[in-house]
Amino acid sequence: MDGRRLLPGGIVEALDQGAVVVTSNQRAARSLGRGWDRRNRELGLSSWAPAAVISWDAWIASLWHRLLVEGHVSEMILNRSQEHVVWRTILEADDELASLRSVDSLAVMAAEAWRKLSQYDGQSRLRGAIGGSDTRSFQRWARTFERVCQAERFVVQAQLEDKLRGVCEKNVAGTGFFQLTPKKIVLVGFDHLIPSQRRLMDALQSAAVQVEDLRLAVSTQRSVLVEAEEEHQELFLAARWVRRFLEENADATVAVIVPALENERREIDRVFREVLAPELEDICTDSQTGPYEFSIGVALAEIPLVAAAFDLLRWSIEPLPLDRVSALLLSPCFAMTGEERGARAEFDAFELRKARMLRPEISLSGLVEMMERSKRRQKLSRLLGTLRATLRLANRLQGLNARTHAEWAEQMRDLLIASEWCSGRRETSTAFQTRRKWESALDELPTLDFDGVPVEFAAALSTLERIARQTMFAPESRGAPVQVMGPLEAAGSTFDAVWFLRAGELTWPMATTTNSLLPWHLQRELEMPGTSVTLDNEHARRITDRIAASAGTVAFSYAKESPEGGQRPSPLLAALELEAFSAVDFVEYEPPRTIVDLEEVTDSAVVQALPDKVLRGGARVLELQAACGFRAFAEYRLWSTEVESIEPGMDARVSGTVVHHALEHFWNEVKTQDALRSMNTQERDEVLEWCIAQALKKTAEAIATDWDEAYIDVQRKRLRKLLSGWLELELERELPFEVKLSEKKLDDVRVGPLRLNVRLDRVDVVEGGEVLIDYKTGPASPNDWLTSRPDTPQLPLYAILTEEHRLQGVAFGLVRAGDGRGLKGYATCDGVLTKASKLREAPTLEAQIERWREVLVALAEEFSSGDARVQPKTYPGSCSHCEQRLLCRLDVSLLEEDDEQDESSSAEVSRG
Repeated sequence: MDGRRLLPGGIVEALDQGAVVVTSNQRAARSLGRGWDRRNRELGLSSWAPAAVISWDAWIASLWHRLLVEGHVSEMILNRSQEHVVWRTILEADDELASLRSVDSLAVMAAEAWRKLSQYDGQSRLRGAIGGSDTRSFQRWARTFERVCQAERFVVQAQLEDKLRGVCEKNVAGTGFFQLTPKKIVLVGFDHLIPSQRRLMDALQSAAVQVEDLRLAVSTQRSVLVEAEEEHQELFLAARWVRRFLEENADATVAVIVPALENERREIDRVFREVLAPELEDICTDSQTGPYEFSIGVALAEIPLVAAAFDLLRWSIEPLPLDRVSALLLSPCFAMTGEERGARAEFDAFELRKARMLRPEISLSGLVEMMERSKRRQKLSRLLGTLRATLRLANRLQGLNARTHAEWAEQMRDLLIASEWCSGRRETSTAFQTRRKWESALDELPTLDFDGVPVEFAAALSTLERIARQTMFAPESRGAPVQVMGPLEAAGSTFDAVWFLRAGELTWPMATTTNSLLPWHLQRELEMPGTSVTLDNEHARRITDRIAASAGTVAFSYAKESPEGGQRPSPLLAALELEAFSAVDFVEYEPPRTIVDLEEVTDSAVVQALPDKVLRGGARVLELQAACGFRAFAEYRLWSTEVESIEPGMDARVSGTVVHHALEHFWNEVKTQDALRSMNTQERDEVLEWCIAQALKKTAEAIATDWDEAYIDVQRKRLRKLLSGWLELELERELPFEVKLSEKKLDDVRVGPLRLNVRLDRVDVVEGGEVLIDYKTGPASPNDWLTSRPDTPQLPLYAILTEEHRLQGVAFGLVRAGDGRGLKGYATCDGVLTKASKLREAPTLEAQIERWREVLVALAEEFSSGDARVQPKTYPGSCSHCEQRLLCRLDVSLLEEDDEQDESSSAEVSRG
């Protein structure tokens, strides 16, 4: 390979002549610098000076710092965070803003308005501008900001061009300015110069510095316009074309340019991963090894490594949301060792998530206490020690007064060291770069001590979080052949091929907004972006022309249908003379397909016999066998269970158990309907209150916070209302009854070959026999019992375990609010239940019980014999809430279609 072709000729000449190449963005500077190094290696050089290539912002900052070091200027540049503090201090002192809880967002807007004024030479014109209340307020804040900067000798980044221009124009002997500037400056990648940049270049040219605006261009062999039907097809089309281009041109570089890349990054990553690098679908594969990379980064605060650091720091002063605590327990960034990984996952799944009362937030001390009571304490000894060490440091923080940002930065480092953040793990290159960026953000915190105002730890942490949200991070380029970037990031670079996505009239050029703090007429006079469609379109046209000339093969694409509606190609493409294609006509990449013979496998297996002992699960085993043999096998023979979702407070299971226990205490106390009828309302309420208190006793013993107290109080009120209504229904039953058994556990009962433990909710004695009642707080229907695969076999199971000739009825006790409550089931005569249903398959209840015995014994024999066929009762309905789909491998796309149909039906009902 000829290394000289890696750099455009104009760049090589400029660097050989000793010029400084100034680029419009940092990416172009890095790219040209790498090209210079490759070129010299290809030429066989053993050593060479680094390329004098630097981005605009870095160049003017370096000039100012050198002037400052040599004593020619005295103003200090405020970094982004320091400028924010100055604006925030000014806004906090404004009485008109006293009602705002935080002025941070307004400070960002004010700083942006000031930056625009500095760039477009509008500071002096602001004073006399006429505008609304927002403008008048900003004029007042801007005057204060100017006074503060003059008094403290501050200068902001946006003013550097004008400050340097002033030094240049003075041209005072001995300033040293012209010793710092080269004789020639080459500008690369500038679609246009903003006024402050243009004024500085004019001043340099008047001082005999040669300034050249170098336009990089490549001889274009093919330019096309591709029309897709919709945006998803457009993205897949681009990915397939890129793959084919790289297969045909092994050493090529391809740029995929997207106007609003930050909004589409995740979808592009998903499609490119599928088409360009399907091997990355393996979660064990390093995602940084793919053939594509993004030129723009993400906010530092959003990176998992940094998010874990902020969670640990925030945890030292306040409780964390439960999902964040769970994420920390499973995070490799927090004191993780291979030996404890499994135990931490078990603690999270089976103890933290299954606490009797799950709090929405957990404090550091609360987790320590929970872990000290854990049966897995020995397996979690290292983590527990780390938590205790972190808690000790956190307790010390509570007693500290306001301090400097530098002192808090050291405290934060100590906390992260104590919590073993990022320790004990092999550090990848990306993790190393992330940690360096984090340290840089933490080093920025002490710079806020420039005003000498001490702060509390919480304020310092909030400031650090804001710094991390504003700091963009992208790993160093790997030189991947496919670069995904925005239109501005592509400036100053050339490629072998370019694909410009979203080149429709609704998406390109992108909409430009103005600043609401500046008067419209002033922005219009200064020709700021967003004030003139003509100027904005002209700027976008220059970008489009530059991209069209940056590669040998260029493709622009758009979708006829977008989320905003139908569209045509962008008018900016009209002058490019593009060859038009439809998606059907354009050559797509199709991966090679191999035809294989289908192999038919019998769904059967030899399963080890069950041991002769009581099987855990009770009636649930039969319920799952009826739903699907594979699900029962997976959950009760392979013990494959789902991780339950997190819900604050008591989960549905515990909440239902509390209802059962409250009713158990009540009927153990009251016994009969006659006793219930003899009680007045006050007496009944007093007994019910006591029963509810007993049912909630264990949960109430866990009260440790105000939230716990409030939650238990709400549960008491809910249970009082729910059970009062249920007792009203008990009073309406025609036949008098006595509660014989309540929550009766039957141990080691046999159902066919199975031995189970079951619990009867309630047995009532009525005239002529007994009634079995199964409490339900959710929906349930007796029709669920009448098939060969019953959905809820609990009551049929209880019925076959009793003396069937004595049964007068079996019923669901629907303990629900409103009209849904009642006793629904089957009875031998009227008056036994409030709502009796008619038997359909048997002449008598006793005959129906015999039918149930046959059904349940058959299910028990299927489970015992290892019948694990994937045979859901109703497909896909029975699969919608099953967590074994990863194992059974049924087509889950049908579940999604079913969900969409349900949503459509709901929408139709709503419209009706």
